[in-house]
Amino acid sequence: MTRKDNKKRRKLTLQGFAIIFFTLSLFAWLLSSLLVNTINTNLAMKIQTMNDELAVLKSQNQSLTYEISNLENKDRIYAAATAADLDQVTDNIISVNGE
Repeated sequence: MTRKDNKKRRKLTLQGFAIIFFTLSLFAWLLSSLLVNTINTNLAMKIQTMNDELAVLKSQNQSLTYEISNLENKDRIYAAATAADLDQVTDNIISVNGE
């Protein structure tokens, strides 16, 4: 004697399909929302790091500009030339306008 399993198969109705689709959509929305928030946070941190680096570079640039202006001082150049026993010959001076 064999025993037959008389299990009834449930059919997926439109209402069941809608519930499954809604559940999967909600899960996908939550996952994508979390992913987008994580990416936004990482980008904000990178922007802050870049702004910090920019501030440091601007400070270095300003100090280098100050140092260049000190090195370009004519009195300093004349003092160095005098210390090296160099004399200024006015016939050999050519003025060049820098940009």
